[in-house]
Amino acid sequence: MPNIPITESIVVNKVAWRILPLVTACYMGAYIDRQNIAFAKLQMMTDLHVSETVFASAASLFFIGYMIFEIPSNILLHKFGASKWIARIGISWGIITILLAFTSSALMFYILRFFLGAAEAGLYPGIIYYLSLWFPSQHRVRMMGYFTLASSVGNMLSGPICGWLLSQNGWASLSGWQIIFLVTGIFPIILAILVFFFLPERPEKQKFLNPEEKNWLIDTLEAEREKVVHNTPQNTNTLTACRQLSRMMIEANCTAARKVDFSLS
Repeated sequence: MPNIPITESIVVNKVAWRILPLVTACYMGAYIDRQNIAFAKLQMMTDLHVSETVFASAASLFFIGYMIFEIPSNILLHKFGASKWIARIGISWGIITILLAFTSSALMFYILRFFLGAAEAGLYPGIIYYLSLWFPSQHRVRMMGYFTLASSVGNMLSGPICGWLLSQNGWASLSGWQIIFLVTGIFPIILAILVFFFLPERPEKQKFLNPEEKNWLIDTLEAEREKVVHNTPQNTNTLTACRQLSRMMIEANCTAARKVDFSLS
């Protein structure tokens, strides 16, 4: 273990306790949202009279929307700020998930699944970018590890939660699959409100750090950015970089889609 100065340790812990609970809860909610369709499948197919092909196609449309809007979403996060844009993501994905509870046809199912992916696009890479604005490189990987652990927690909790919601079949004259979408849609809206009011933007404007702690964090992050800029080749081929990025996005979304396909089977 490196010998970390006490001031550095205090600052990193303060920042972690301030921002990690919120962003981790958002990512956990996203994974529960991706799993809810698997638990709703049997009742939903029976009520809507749709085939396995229709259901699987609708499930996959989520990732098409996600992939198309992933980069634009992150550009807008950089422009408007993390708290506003992540809150927008949570509210829009929550509303669309609630609308899924009232799906009445295959076409409506297709459209809502596509727009659900578009609404949620950029959440994971956006939060990774946001964490880089707060944590020096020495601590960044550890904090990202804590954050991504939310995916495992979300997968673990989705079964008991969705199973219990399915058992409430008939409540308020709703089917179990409708209750799943309603509850898992309300959750991100609540998180979005908390994010909007409590998730801090850049360190420069925050008051939960004293001046000494704030100056240390700002100076450290700025020194790291300057080092990265200095070591980045200036003759990078933009077309090649775009091709590599596109390939990485396709591979990442195909991997995520395989996980959902496994859940649906």
